[in-house]
Amino acid sequence: MAREVDLISYLPSVLEEIKELVEIANVENPIINALWKEIENALNNQFVLTVNEDKNGATRYEKMLELKIPATDTIETRRFRILTRYQEQVPYSYKVLKQLLNSLLGENHYDLERNVAEKWLDVKIELTVKGQFDTVQLLLERITPQNMLLTVGLRYNQHIFFTKYTHGQMRSLTHDLLRSEVLN
Repeated sequence: MAREVDLISYLPSVLEEIKELVEIANVENPIINALWKEIENALNNQFVLTVNEDKNGATRYEKMLELKIPATDTIETRRFRILTRYQEQVPYSYKVLKQLLNSLLGENHYDLERNVAEKWLDVKIELTVKGQFDTVQLLLERITPQNMLLTVGLRYNQHIFFTKYTHGQMRSLTHDLLRSEVLN
C-alpha cells in the first residue's frame, strides 16, 4: 500500500499556521502521494510475486518471455505463468524436476511417476491447481526429454476425502462433480 504523505506534518508547529504554506502543502500533497504510489509500483514490478497488471508489470514480463496470455487470466495465474517460464531449466534431473514441481505446486500437490527403462513420465496434478494445468503441462513438455512419453493429468478427489460429509450433504451433487471439482 502506498505511503500517505501529509506535508504539513513535516513543518515546524510555528509554520503550520501560515496560510500560504498550508495551501502550498495542500496542493503538493496529491502530487507527492502520486509519486510515492509510482515508486511503490516500480519496486513491486521488479519481482514476479508482486508484479501488477500494467504495461510495466506483468505485461512487460509476458512480452519479454513471449507468453500468450488469455484475456480471462487473473493476475495470480499470470504471475504463475511467468514464474513457470523462469523456472525452466534444461537439461533436468529427476531431483530438479521434483524441486521445480514442489516450488510451483507445493509439496504433495502432485504425483510423479517415471519409468526410465520404458521411457515414460506420468504427472498427476492435484485438483486445487486445475486452473494452472495448461501452464504446468506446457512446462513439462518443454523440459522433459523428447524420447520420453509424457502424460499429464489431474489427480481427482478420492473416497477418503468425502468421509467428513454426510450422504444428505452430497445428495444434490453428481458423481462427476464429486470427482472433479474442488469442494470446501
